[in-house]
Amino acid sequence: TTVRGEGERCVGDVLADIDPRLGLPALTGFENHQGVTHLGPTARPFANVRLGNGNGTGDGTEGAFNDTVFGTYMHGPVLARNPLIADLLLKLALDVNALPPTDDRWYEAPGNLRNERIAAAQQPA
Repeated sequence: TTVRGEGERCVGDVLADIDPRLGLPALTGFENHQGVTHLGPTARPFANVRLGNGNGTGDGTEGAFNDTVFGTYMHGPVLARNPLIADLLLKLALDVNALPPTDDRWYEAPGNLRNERIAAAQQPA
């Protein structure tokens, strides 16, 4: 369930570790919300927040997933910042175990948006 929180809006960059069962690298995104989300009995947190507010409950969780349904507070280019999440969603939608190999050397290249935002999030305030 999600309700409007009583405190200030959660606005800013988020860096979080995705549930290891999904086999994905860290999540980077931008949150802008005042919601507080409590997960139901079958939902699992999508990620654990290193920087940011996530679900707004104070327990350090961000988003939720249950089977093939995913939710997140991330706005903007969440799939552009996290292309392996986009790949996972495509695999699930297509009901395939693997997609054809692609040249993904750009993914870890210096200067790309993902690495830029992760580096910015890790800088001391």
